[in-house]
Amino acid sequence: MAATEDELARKRVQEAVWTWTGRILVLAVVFGFGVFAGWYLWARGVQGAPALRAQVVAQQDQILELKNNRVDIEGKLTVTQGRLSDCQKALEKAKAPAGATP
Repeated sequence: MAATEDELARKRVQEAVWTWTGRILVLAVVFGFGVFAGWYLWARGVQGAPALRAQVVAQQDQILELKNNRVDIEGKLTVTQGRLSDCQKALEKAKAPAGATP
């Protein structure tokens, strides 16, 4: 009777080990497939790396254009401020009495 109980206990342990091995294997396969599917979609999908590369190029072109526009606008601002200060000086000279100017 003791031998059968030992064999029965050994079978239970062996079944538990195989059960958990199967569960871990299924979990590893599912996780591995998820990682592979994510990598594949990122590498080749509609919104993946090829689409992102094209988008990056377009955005870099847009940034360059905006920087050039900003430089142009800053130049115009500088010229406009210079003209404004010239006009204000001319206005001050015109407002001053004729005898007070040196």
